Amino acid sequence: MEFGIYLNQYGDDERGSTIHTLLEQVSEIETLGYDTAAVGERHFYEDGFQDVFSSLTAMATQVDDLELMANILILPIYHPVHLAERISAIDHLADGKTRWGVSLGYRESELVNFGVGMDQRVSRFIECLEVLKRLLEGERFDHDGDHYQFTDGFVRPTPVQSPRPKIWGGGSAETAIKRAAYRCDGFTAAVTDPDRLEADIERYRDSLAEFKTDPDDGDVTIMVDGYVGETTAAAYEALDPSLLDLTAKYIRWGNPEFDGRPGFGDLEAQTMIGSADEVAENVALYRDIGVDHLIFRTQFPGMDDETAMESVRRFATDVVPTFR
Repeated sequence: MEFGIYLNQYGDDERGSTIHTLLEQVSEIETLGYDTAAVGERHFYEDGFQDVFSSLTAMATQVDDLELMANILILPIYHPVHLAERISAIDHLADGKTRWGVSLGYRESELVNFGVGMDQRVSRFIECLEVLKRLLEGERFDHDGDHYQFTDGFVRPTPVQSPRPKIWGGGSAETAIKRAAYRCDGFTAAVTDPDRLEADIERYRDSLAEFKTDPDDGDVTIMVDGYVGETTAAAYEALDPSLLDLTAKYIRWGNPEFDGRPGFGDLEAQTMIGSADEVAENVALYRDIGVDHLIFRTQFPGMDDETAMESVRRFATDVVPTFR
């Protein structure tokens, strides 16, 4: 089982997130022995959000062995040639240690403001993904598709990884899971409730078999929110109210659907909060239902950096070794 940390790119009214803090943290994350460090993508966020490509580029200059992951990119808003160039450049900076998660996107503002209608998401995703893979594999070709057209398109230099960096497909709908099995190299699950996640993983493995692929060749990645405290009470105190505030924003954006402001009880099934022993029990459950790569998000807007890193360190020293 592999482990990563999802870094905080969110700003907030009281204390903005800075790229310098992110770089300090990623250096320590590598020292602590994690496998990956992950960042994501967000646009039109009132308090600010660090750009995913700038973050990955800067992070690549700070680490030697740590793999870097975009989890996730909103694929329909990109032109595949431009995206392939960015991926190749960062893959070179990171000496071939990159992973790329992609999805349709769900916030209307993050799509229509880039000229992508909500009804175009799927067709643009599929076309962009197939063209992107060919470009990253070094092909040189003309393309005349429904959304993208170019003549004599290619990307040089090609990425360090051969035949190309791996791509994870995200989502929770049955069609999204099947797309991940058929078109991508792995599945990054959108659901972390173990009961629902187990069903999604089973559907993913079945889909791999349906597409004549060995189910064991698929990779399942999840990002789980939580905190490792000295005690259970200390863990909840560290997250209050930052995790609840961010979850409330996700609800306003339409993901997940929920009435009113959430409490910790509403999040219990999809988070890992508590002492090291309690969090280890959660990790064991994820391992047993088929998770290959667990990314832990433990810093949220408004949380003090040192408070967040205390959880990162405890997870590395008191939880991860059990699963090595």
